[in-house]
Amino acid sequence: MAKKSSKNNSAKPSKNSSTSTQNTRTKFTLYNFAGKEKAYYLVDKVHLERKPGDIPEKSVAHSIIIIDRSGSMYGDIQALKDTLIKLLTLDEYINFQLVITLISYSSKGDVTCHFKRIPIQEVMKQNSPYLEAIRQIRATYATCISQSMEMAKSMIQEGELTAITLHSDGYANDTSPSAEAKALETICQELKGKDVFVNTIAYSYSSDFKLLSKIANIVSGVCIKAGDVKEVYNAIYSTSKLLGSSVAPAIEEPLAADYSYQILFSQSAKKINGTTGTIKICGLKADDEAIIYKYKQITKEAYEQLDVPVAQNDESVYAFAKANLAEGNLNTAKYAIASTFDATLTERHAKALTNEQVADFAQDIDIALFYPNVLKEHEILDRVKVNEKTSLLELIKLLEEHRSSIIINFKHLQENYQRKGIKRVKGSRDADGNLVKPWLTTEYIDKTDYIGMGSFEINHNTATVNMLVTRKVRLVKAEDKTPIIEVAGLLVNDLAAFNNYTIVSDGDLNVKSLRVKISSKKAFEALKEQGVLEKDNSPVKEFDFHDEYTIKLDNLPLVPFEGYYSSIDGLFNQLAEIKVLSSIISAHLKEESDIFLPEQLEELKKHYLSKSLYINFPTTNEYTDINEALATGTIDSRVSYKIDIGSKEILNLSKLHSANKFLDRMYQVYDKETGEILQKPTFELAFNENTAYNHKQLSSRTKITKVDEFMKPIFDNFLGLEQNGVVTAILARVGADSLVRVLQDKWDGKPVGKEEMVTALTAADKKLEAYVERIYRDKICPLVFYIGSTGLLPDEMQPIASTADELAAKYPNLQFSKDEQEGTFFEVGESILSVYAKTEYYTKKVAVGVEE
Repeated sequence: MAKKSSKNNSAKPSKNSSTSTQNTRTKFTLYNFAGKEKAYYLVDKVHLERKPGDIPEKSVAHSIIIIDRSGSMYGDIQALKDTLIKLLTLDEYINFQLVITLISYSSKGDVTCHFKRIPIQEVMKQNSPYLEAIRQIRATYATCISQSMEMAKSMIQEGELTAITLHSDGYANDTSPSAEAKALETICQELKGKDVFVNTIAYSYSSDFKLLSKIANIVSGVCIKAGDVKEVYNAIYSTSKLLGSSVAPAIEEPLAADYSYQILFSQSAKKINGTTGTIKICGLKADDEAIIYKYKQITKEAYEQLDVPVAQNDESVYAFAKANLAEGNLNTAKYAIASTFDATLTERHAKALTNEQVADFAQDIDIALFYPNVLKEHEILDRVKVNEKTSLLELIKLLEEHRSSIIINFKHLQENYQRKGIKRVKGSRDADGNLVKPWLTTEYIDKTDYIGMGSFEINHNTATVNMLVTRKVRLVKAEDKTPIIEVAGLLVNDLAAFNNYTIVSDGDLNVKSLRVKISSKKAFEALKEQGVLEKDNSPVKEFDFHDEYTIKLDNLPLVPFEGYYSSIDGLFNQLAEIKVLSSIISAHLKEESDIFLPEQLEELKKHYLSKSLYINFPTTNEYTDINEALATGTIDSRVSYKIDIGSKEILNLSKLHSANKFLDRMYQVYDKETGEILQKPTFELAFNENTAYNHKQLSSRTKITKVDEFMKPIFDNFLGLEQNGVVTAILARVGADSLVRVLQDKWDGKPVGKEEMVTALTAADKKLEAYVERIYRDKICPLVFYIGSTGLLPDEMQPIASTADELAAKYPNLQFSKDEQEGTFFEVGESILSVYAKTEYYTKKVAVGVEE
């Protein structure tokens, strides 16, 4: 792959150029990360010219400053207030015709206007009530940005330029992330028709940079990532100073019907705004240069016949990437950077998924565009630099295949692990909220630097990968560390404890590398062949079982760039049938064991042991009040994207009733001898020989749903009320032959002992669980992981997105939860894919190395 000059060949905009005569045409191909053509574009470059008379000498301008005072600002709110006071008392503002409004926001309904349209000179006065109002601001609770923007919108006056500076250090999540995103987009669209621009400040990596970028892009502003309060100061200051000078009036540039996109690019103002419609140009100074790039997507044939220069590593392509990134078109933005053949940026940001990564990506594109000398240092090739390394998902399969031959440096894992989740402590809370600790605890037996390679599991409905690590422990009394040797007739001085390490959380890598030792040359060769083994930052050549190798995860693509995702049609019905039957079996076995007596189970429970001899200590959140924890910044929130599969009648598996609930809903359970109908029946009663079942006479108020219609044949068959063969077919599919025989005997009226039934149910439960895991592992989890990682469906699916309302109108039997109501839905064959946001909380500033 040849290396070319990294110089950006884009022509410099001319101050004296005319929109009617100075057009420059280029074309470029949009490639994906595999180097395959995705689309073809013609680009027209239009220089904007403004005459000196267009700029008013002075214009009264309104600066609306909006600050975040949610709980996550608890540790920084004082520094932010000091910064605002310092900013608003600068001497250089003395001659500015500028009025100031200060708004702060937290939870929904908790928005405050501290002062409104006050001349900057009044704010500046010593001991002014406006400065005192800033000093009184306190951090509280959750984050509802839209209310502050709605308030700001109401304060805009016609004929007056207004700049809104919106600051946030978290996710807009009150009342929900989706509701906030929709409300903010509506407000921004309304603001486009006014003399206003919105600059946004993403303060800290916990902020929703994607959302803030989109707001700035829609309303002719810029989004700035601020790592500390000083950078917040700089961002607000630059906006105020801009308003204090002569600012050009707003200009609107329409987009011709045959063009698909246009971008305003101003290098001097460091501004990039893109849109599929008319673009509004606002917030430029008199001497700011400005270019509009207009993009037309064309066919390959038209592209090849077009006699204009090919400009891949061009300003227009970088700007195309930045504007699409701001609009949330992550894949298009990545493909555009790949299409510049800029190997430096492509390699650095190919995996950008999280807000932190997207913020870094946007910042690097800005640097490339606004600081050409930096771009000269980039590696520019003559084609897309393809990351041909094995993907993380493929590596995980390889590690699992050879896990018996690999041990992990445990100390290194703990030191480099970034935890995502609520910290929990062992114990439970009493009525007063006090922590009651278990009377037992554990001690590790294997006090060693190395542990065995864990088993990996991809979450069923998020882009999350967990590594389950097993360690040997013994139970000891918490009071005096006396070991517990025997429980219920069993030796318990050599138990297994399980710790989950989340390798990838919602597409965010939590472990950048693993250090391992390998005992098998076969395992070594398999990993070496994939190029993932290093020692002293160099690829490994020879096998030595004494050596410790590094497996770097942060330079691998999470998913294969050209992965194949099999059809999911028919899978939902299979999974739903198994879930219904598994629920029935689990309800039978809740207090039963094919090994232990009830008295033994009770003793195991007292010692925090399950019937499978797993340690089950009660745990509770470290905090007692979530609102207090949010207000003090102990915990914060992030957005997790859930992906579910369903059918056109049942949206997902969560809609199915539990076995005991459905039993009570649709059936009568009675005593065969007395005829007494049992109230609140459960399947635990099924082992009573006198228990019998029949259909319940439903009231006119009971609405039969598609879920009821789906579950009823399975229940009817299992209970022996209808010989429809459904249960037999499910059990035969998973190989649970022993339960098929036992149930057939029961249906035929033959006596079946409790012990025989429990044994058959236990064996079938394991077979059903294993079958479900195979379906998820082979067919669903890779697809879920891809969607959760990229935010898009695979290119080959190309379904049309629908809202909940649109889908409900088409398939009226579907039922939606509150979170799902705000999701996005895709029809894929006969299946429905749901993608919806959900707020997840996590403990802030948790010590590195704490086990999950």
